[in-house]
Formats: sequence, structure tokens, C-alpha cells
Amino acid sequence: MAMMIDWAKDLLLSRGALVETEEAGSLRAILSPELAGALGSSEWLSLRFGAGAGSDDEGDWLERLGRLLPPAARVTGARLRRPKQPPVIDCAAALDRELVIQNGIYRLLDSYPAPARYYFFDFQYTIESDETSLGVRTACLNASGSLVSQAESLLNAVRGGLEEDPAFLIQRDELARLFPIALRGAQPEIRRSAATVEQSANRRLARDAQRINSYYRNLLLEIGKRIARRGGDAQAVEKERNRAAATELDRAAKLEDLARKYTLKIRVEPGDVLVAQLPMLEISARVIRKKGERMAKFHWNPALHALESPWCEGCFGRAHPLFLCDDRLHFLCKSCVAPCASCGKQFCRACQPKCRCGAAA
Repeated sequence: MAMMIDWAKDLLLSRGALVETEEAGSLRAILSPELAGALGSSEWLSLRFGAGAGSDDEGDWLERLGRLLPPAARVTGARLRRPKQPPVIDCAAALDRELVIQNGIYRLLDSYPAPARYYFFDFQYTIESDETSLGVRTACLNASGSLVSQAESLLNAVRGGLEEDPAFLIQRDELARLFPIALRGAQPEIRRSAATVEQSANRRLARDAQRINSYYRNLLLEIGKRIARRGGDAQAVEKERNRAAATELDRAAKLEDLARKYTLKIRVEPGDVLVAQLPMLEISARVIRKKGERMAKFHWNPALHALESPWCEGCFGRAHPLFLCDDRLHFLCKSCVAPCASCGKQFCRACQPKCRCGAAA
């Protein structure tokens, strides 16, 4: 719940509240009368999210805090107040340690500091089963061509030094290009967040299904006993058998209703986008596989002290470890270079949407 507390803190601070965070998952704030009225709370606000006793309802507070947001998602530009040059690092060692090319090699060419536009995409998600859970997930992309796997860590590292960029202009084509990549990157994290809800729903589904099966099993046993007692009465036996068939149909319908009740549904909606101009170290290299080669640029993030992952050119997920295709040396993740499930032949999902044998990728 630390991520939601951080989001609530930023939102309240942006509306003029005095806020301090305590242990992970809690905050205290002093609100203006207008802000307190909008939230339906007192001017002294204390929030704590989590699974413990006395925790606040995250869904309720996500709805309340949502009243402070503009009616439509916003794209905001920011820059560092005091930007610093990235430190000098051993680029060859960084690539050796973090690039992890599985079927090729690289040759380091050059490195130089450069500013880059980092896009922080917020996605609000709702996980629905017999219960509802809500949350916010942030995905971060470097517009130069890499994914930041620790979006919240990067934002926490730079947020104190950011200010609004008065010269910011929305790059609509770039935003449209990056949005589906960010959404695809956020989906696995949201799916992992749903795992706890799914496990809980599955336990309750198994419990309720066992209860229903036990109830109808007892009914069918009673019907079986009546059939045995009335073996000489063909009409009575037929009537009991019809009753047994109807009981089986009723049980199947109840189990089907139960499955619908516990079906997991995940709804994802886009939120605000922060575009921040941040320094990074650009590393030029020649990537080689067999007799082919391509020029590539990799990015080392000084705020995270880590190399950012290039995105897979097949699915736009994280290409770590990095695989290269044979023909055009596309950057690929393991899934996008995997053998065809039908014929077993390996092929690049960036070069062709399906295997030449005709099986879909």
C-alpha cells in the first residue's frame, strides 16, 4: 500500500495540504476547510492502508481522493531544478553486467551524457470478483527507446527536485506511440496485484462448491434410497429418476452461478501522464550476431544507478535477457524468439506475426 500512500501524499500536497508520512502505508495531513469538505473528512486527516485491523478502506479513499482530480487525464511537463551531469562509469562493465545478450555480442563505441524525456503513465485498475479491489500502477518509459523497470523508485528519487516546465509542449505522436507500450508493461504488474484477490476468490469458490456438492450429493443419496425401496413400482421409480435428473441439472446451474460470482475481472483505465526531462548516459554500441550487426543505443540511469532495459520489438515488453533474431537483429524477449508450438521451429515475432507453418504466434 506504500504506492497508494505516496500517490495520496502527492495529491494532497498539490492541493495545499500539510502532509507527513509515518510508517509504510500511513500518513497524517492538515487540510483546509474546503479540502476537508471535498473529502468528507475532518481537517486533521489520518490514513492507513493495509490488511491490519483499523485500516482505512482503500476503495472508499480512492473514490474520495478522485474528487480532487480534474475530470480528464492530464499530461504535465516537468524538469529538474538543478540538473546534474551523470557520473563517469565503466560502460563496458555496466553492459557486461546488465545487458545480458543471450545469442550475440556487443562492441562498445562511445558514451556521452544526454537529456531524455521520461514518460510516467498512471493506470488506475479495478479488480472485481465477489469483492472489489482498486489501485494505481505507474509505468515509465524513456522516449529514447528503453523501459524503466523501477518506475516508482525513479519517481521517488527525482520528485523532490522537479518543477513545472513552462516550455513543455505535448508531443502527441510520441505520446500515442508510447502509450500502448506503457499499458503492455503495466499489465503484468497489475496481474500480479490481482493474484492475492484471485487466490482468495479461488478458496471461497472451492469452499462454496464443496458445500453445494455436499448438499446435492445428500439429496441424490436420498433419492437413490427411495428408488431401492420402490423397486417394484415402475411408475414411482421413474418419478424418482426424473427427480434425480432435475436435481443434477439444478446442481450444475448452481455451480455455474457460483463460477460467475467468483470470476475475476480486471478493468484498467488511463490516468495522468508526467513527462520529465531527466539526465541519462547514452551508450553507443555495435550489436553483432553471426555475420550481421546493427548500431544500438543503451541508456544508463544515474538516479537508479542501473542500465535501462531495451523493449522487445516483438511484444514491446522488457527484453531482459536480450535475444537477437537472425535476419534483422531485432531486440527480442525470450517469448518472442521461442519455438513454434506447432512445428517446433524458432522464429522472430517482430519479423512475422505467425510461423510459416501457419500456426498463430
